[in-house]
Amino acid sequence: MVVKKIRRSCPIGFTLVELLVAIGIIAILMGLLLPAVQMAREAARRTSCGSQMRQLGLAVANYESAKGRLPPGYAGLTASRRFNTWITTLLPYLEQQAVYDQMLADYVTTPDPFDNPGVHRGFGHTLPLLLCPSSTTGFEPATDLTGYPSVAFTTYLGVNGQDFTTRDGVFYLDSKTRMAEIRDGLSNTIMIGERPPSTDRWFGWWYAGYGQLGTSSLDSLMGVRERNIGSRGNSICGPGPFSFGNGHPEFQCSSLHYWSQHPGGAQWVASVSRWN
Repeated sequence: MVVKKIRRSCPIGFTLVELLVAIGIIAILMGLLLPAVQMAREAARRTSCGSQMRQLGLAVANYESAKGRLPPGYAGLTASRRFNTWITTLLPYLEQQAVYDQMLADYVTTPDPFDNPGVHRGFGHTLPLLLCPSSTTGFEPATDLTGYPSVAFTTYLGVNGQDFTTRDGVFYLDSKTRMAEIRDGLSNTIMIGERPPSTDRWFGWWYAGYGQLGTSSLDSLMGVRERNIGSRGNSICGPGPFSFGNGHPEFQCSSLHYWSQHPGGAQWVASVSRWN
């Protein structure tokens, strides 16, 4: 008599219910982890942004030590290199000597950069140091602005005082400020703040930005309670004054006050220190 052994087949793999449960657990874990990852990434971007601002503050201090005064906020019509911003003046102190030498050569060719913007290559030269990593705009030059082949941006603006008319800040049109003249104390006086480029991209230029009435206001400079003359897209925004507050890259009127895309507020430079 032959006895046959009966083998029971064992299930291989997951059942549909088990697979769905596993997918659900993975989704829950990802939902818990993603915010933490995003927060860590933003913290790193914020730290990098602060480090860049500190480099700008150190460059300002080094310039003052070498020249006896701070760089002019913006060079007017009587300057040898008219429409220079405080940023272009600091290029050698920011390890950008090649860009600075290029600028000098372009000024020899065209003394007024607005006569022929195509000659001045700095207009379209993007410098990562001038762009906060948290910003979602400004990293690509604008190539659709009438009369300008290419325009690059900055998210760091010098403080010209109460507004562009008062000239009571650290940087303003043809300024020659010395640190010893800052009566409220270096640690109590902000020099540089954050603001992404304007929605229409006509404001936030680091190289020869003309700004409001030729003062570079809203380009490389801005007041803490800035006023609005209604130029370009800002005609919809009212006269102001505009103070520090929340902003949005798609809201044109955000170009009229300091703000940043950091959660929890912007960062500032006072002397060579960084303030949050």
